[in-house]
Amino acid sequence: MIANFLRRRWLDFRNGHGSYLAFVMSFANFILIAYNFAIKDIPALHTIFTNLATFTLAFLALYIPSAIIIGYWHRRNQYTVENEAMIQENWIWAWQNRYLIRLLQGKTTKEENEEVLKYLELILRKHKKEHFLNHELNPDFDKSD
Repeated sequence: MIANFLRRRWLDFRNGHGSYLAFVMSFANFILIAYNFAIKDIPALHTIFTNLATFTLAFLALYIPSAIIIGYWHRRNQYTVENEAMIQENWIWAWQNRYLIRLLQGKTTKEENEEVLKYLELILRKHKKEHFLNHELNPDFDKSD
């Protein structure tokens, strides 16, 4: 239980750090390095971009649209490749879909049905979504609600 809690906090930390905090810090660092190496040392560029604020505004005006175009291309062309790779590593997805196919074919056992229902019920209860539980599947369901 504690190990699972710590693993989830580690995941939260990595997501917060990698997706947000480190991104902002590395982007600011990227601008500062570009200014110090490309602008300050080249007199012709230094006369155009007299200070860091001017360079930052010009840089953002070019960089943001470029990043949006590249991100759009990535979303349109690479997501299917990434999703397929992720699906191939997702045993829960495979287990659920195999179960669904066997269920439609009428080949599941009573034990399998109970195992899947208990697993899904645990998830719903954990997220306080008991209202999605049907009274036929949940003997504790209050019929007066």
